[in-house]
Amino acid sequence: MPFFTIITVMGSPVLLIGYDLEETSRSNIIVKFLNLVPRIHVEYSVPATFFIQGKTLLYHLEEFKKIVKKYSDLIDIQQHAFSHLSHRDPNASLDDNALEREVEVTSDIFKALLGVNCIGLGVPGGSKGFKGKPESLKKLWEYGIRFVRSLDKDEKGNVLSLDVQPFWYDELGPEYPPILEYPVQGGYESNIKMGLNKKTDFVQHIKNSIDYIVEKNLTWCYVQHAYTSFWKDPKVKIIEEMITYALDNKVSIRSYTQYYYEKWRERKQ
Repeated sequence: MPFFTIITVMGSPVLLIGYDLEETSRSNIIVKFLNLVPRIHVEYSVPATFFIQGKTLLYHLEEFKKIVKKYSDLIDIQQHAFSHLSHRDPNASLDDNALEREVEVTSDIFKALLGVNCIGLGVPGGSKGFKGKPESLKKLWEYGIRFVRSLDKDEKGNVLSLDVQPFWYDELGPEYPPILEYPVQGGYESNIKMGLNKKTDFVQHIKNSIDYIVEKNLTWCYVQHAYTSFWKDPKVKIIEEMITYALDNKVSIRSYTQYYYEKWRERKQ
């Protein structure tokens, strides 16, 4: 059995909505996203996590300051490193410590400019996780990181199923710090949309996924990108349909940070 196929069935099914904001220059997409998406979460009183790259923050600083000031009760701010660098080749980037250096710098920037202490990291480009990388995890722990979203493929390079659930790295051995991994199950929404022609097809994909986590009582770590949020959907109605369908089916919607603290309390009991 692969090391990450750990299924924990407790409580109700959970939807974790995470948005990756990763434009590396001034972008109307980010401005529009920040104007529309937080309002949707306020309307339905459900949280979300923004994984923000350092460069994106610097180019949209005033907008993010407004988000923190106005929506801090629902919008959870975490980091997405400083840039994409070569993280699509995770072995190269992690071996030369580039990711760790970016995380340290980005956490400092978020603290200084937004007053936010980042405890979560969405690894740009994804990877096969941190198995075999306890030293990298130890560095991330030293920088204040308590959860990561880094695993998006299995050991054969296949997209993860919804059955692959969040797990603690210290379950792999005592040399790993207790950092929680949020696997990207079912693939990135941006990749799925590339293979579809109609908005209704993607909405059906979301509903099918929610039906599955309800049936199996699972957690879905959903990832959406700002730059694809308006795909065939200029008013981001897909987000509303996802939220309403989840709520109608009694799915609990959490931020990544809320879920982390819930799991941390569980392991301490």
